[in-house]
Amino acid sequence: MKQAVILAAGQGSRLTHASNGVPKCLLKVGGTPLIEHQLRILEEVGIERVCVVVGHDARTVRSAASSRCEFIVNHQYASTNSLYSLWLAREWVSGPFVLMNCDVLAHPDIYHRVMAVNGSALAYDSASGEEDEHMKVCLKGGLVRSLGKQLPREMVDGENVGVLQFDEAAARLLFVEAREIIDSGTTCDWAPAAVDRLAKRIPIRAIDVSDLPWTEIDFPDDLHSAEHSIWPLIETGRWVKPERLAS
Repeated sequence: MKQAVILAAGQGSRLTHASNGVPKCLLKVGGTPLIEHQLRILEEVGIERVCVVVGHDARTVRSAASSRCEFIVNHQYASTNSLYSLWLAREWVSGPFVLMNCDVLAHPDIYHRVMAVNGSALAYDSASGEEDEHMKVCLKGGLVRSLGKQLPREMVDGENVGVLQFDEAAARLLFVEAREIIDSGTTCDWAPAAVDRLAKRIPIRAIDVSDLPWTEIDFPDDLHSAEHSIWPLIETGRWVKPERLAS
């Protein structure tokens, strides 16, 4: 696994008041932009090529990470979503790759666990997945069965973290599924829509990381939590499993 795609085209409109228009991937946590945290971990796990799909304020993002990344511009970012950004990376990807959302702050061990899998894998949090905004995961026998925000509560086994890997065969099929969704006229779907379809065709191992700190930053409260709760745990290594916190 030598390459990764970071989806970073969105405007992050729900964070406008907290971000002052700064692209999500450049929001600082612990004094460091999110994308810097991600690039450091990717380097640590041996990723040599990184492609960032940019859109909103693309010039600023490229200036911040230009020396270590290649870039694809989603010029239609305002009228599309992460599925379309993923689709734009189809010619850049060659073989197995890691797929990431730019707004995720996660413990490095989450990446290590996903990449330790021989095949395709998805990190999920079994202690989460109850909120409407969560990208929910349904499992069967340790494999992803379904993925989506609208899954019925009784089917939910956790929340997708936003760190995935695909082997070479899965990568090819992922872009086939993305193309079919887009060809149907749907360009505003999330990238997990293609993963959901892919999981019906090939095995995608689900890796539970509920014992490790992570957060997706969609709202101002998420940014506050990342700065004051999640990052200190990652930085210091002081992390208590959720079940122990609840006891």
